[in-house]
This record gives sequence, structure tokens and C-alpha cells, in this order.
Amino acid sequence: MAEQGFEIHDALPDEEASPRSRSYLGKIKAAVFIAVVIAIECAVAYFYIPSSSETAAIAGATLGIGPEAGKAPHQADQDPSPKTVDQVEVFLGDFSVTSFQPVSNTTLRVDFQLYGTIAVEDEVEFFHRMEENRHRFRDQVIVTIRTADITDFTEAQLGLIRRRVLERSNRVLGRPLLRGVIFSEFSFIEQ
Repeated sequence: MAEQGFEIHDALPDEEASPRSRSYLGKIKAAVFIAVVIAIECAVAYFYIPSSSETAAIAGATLGIGPEAGKAPHQADQDPSPKTVDQVEVFLGDFSVTSFQPVSNTTLRVDFQLYGTIAVEDEVEFFHRMEENRHRFRDQVIVTIRTADITDFTEAQLGLIRRRVLERSNRVLGRPLLRGVIFSEFSFIEQ
């Protein structure tokens, strides 16, 4: 009888070791699985999500802006005979926009001067269309500023706001005459 108790006593530590090794093995399998999933997600993001410069090139190609509109940024730089278009800056107006932000219960006041760049050969047509659509143009700029989030204003180059103003302005003009927009003396105050 003592022998049987001894065997039972020796068998207990072996049974306890088995579940512990199983739990460590399970944790290792889970960690490896998570690492593989993260690695796959990173690879997909690296190969299939465009960079910011590629996104800008796609936006330019969609809007038909610039001589390199259909090219990727690295292709435009390597082109041995780039077609340069002489551009001129034009003053588009002074803006002072007040916008209430209901989420934060604050008011934003945004002040800036807006300039645009146009091709020299489009200058006459641009001024003609701009004179016909001056009020629509101002309305689209104001609507763009009022619908922007506060995080859009804190971006250093105001990239999203620039693209929206450019797209809406060219839509009002009926043709992509504006090549780019420039914010000067830009300031915003949250009250």
C-alpha cells in the first residue's frame, strides 16, 4: 500500500508539469500568430497603400493639374526633357471666416490672404472666368474653411485645405485653370 501511495505521489508532479508546459506552448503559439498577422499587415500597407507624394500625384492627375499630371513623382524627376510651364501668381482675395464648432462649443476665426498660380497662357481666360464667378469662388472658399476640422488648420502646410480649395475653385471656373493655391498671412484663433 505504501508503494501505491509513493507511485501516486510521484505521478502528481508529472501531471502538474504537463499543463504548465501546455500553457507556455499556447502562449508562444499566440505570440507567433500575432507577430505573423502584424507582419502581413505591415507588408500589405507598405506595398499597396500609396505614400503622400504618390497621393498628391494621383490627385493632380485626377484634376489634370501640372505638366506631370499622369506621372508618378519619381518619373517626373527623371524625365530628361521636362515640359515647364511658366506660371504667374494672382491675388484671389482677403478672407476672414468665422465658424462655430458645435462639438467643442468654440468659435474659430480664420484670417488669410489667398493667392493662386496659373499658367501664363491661361491668364486672360482665368481673369475672364474669375470675373464672371467671383462670388461663387468666394463662397466655395468660405464653405471649405467652415467645413474643415480644427486638425486641418494645425497641419503645417494646410495640404487638405489647399486641395479642397483648389478642387472647388477649378470646378467653379469650369476648367482646371488654377495650378495651385497659396495661403499668406494665415492665422486662426479658437475662442
